[in-house]
Amino acid sequence: MKRALWMKTVAFVLGALGMMTGVAWADPSGAANVPQVLNVVTAKGAALDQQTRTFLTTDPILAAATYYDPNPTCSGVAPVLVQLFFVNLEGQFLGGRDAISTVNPPGSKYRVLSATLAPGDLAPGAYNLVFLVRDCTNFTSFVSGFNTIRVLTP
Repeated sequence: MKRALWMKTVAFVLGALGMMTGVAWADPSGAANVPQVLNVVTAKGAALDQQTRTFLTTDPILAAATYYDPNPTCSGVAPVLVQLFFVNLEGQFLGGRDAISTVNPPGSKYRVLSATLAPGDLAPGAYNLVFLVRDCTNFTSFVSGFNTIRVLTP
């Protein structure tokens, strides 16, 4: 995908979310049959046993979330697209990277989304992290709520 088209798609999705309510927002209080991106967390290292929102530039950062899709067609099937975006606190898009999706348990409607950032990938500062998921039918996109983290120099 050409960079210009990719950026337009991101801008469209994030802009549309600013005008929409309900379905696309990750709302754990929503109806059980609504696709959602829930429980965005960050941790140091490769496991979620040390959840935190403050990191040093020398720390690896793991971002993870739970994605639920009630569509029977998507049960056990990976989403077409999973990405993690970085936005500064003023709302400026800074970049993104592909994330992975793992079914949990096999055949389930729940998936674990994750992306790992190597030490030094983010400069010192404050960031909002947000997951973008395009469902298995390649028809609908869902975006998580922002998860704010801070990166400090050692």
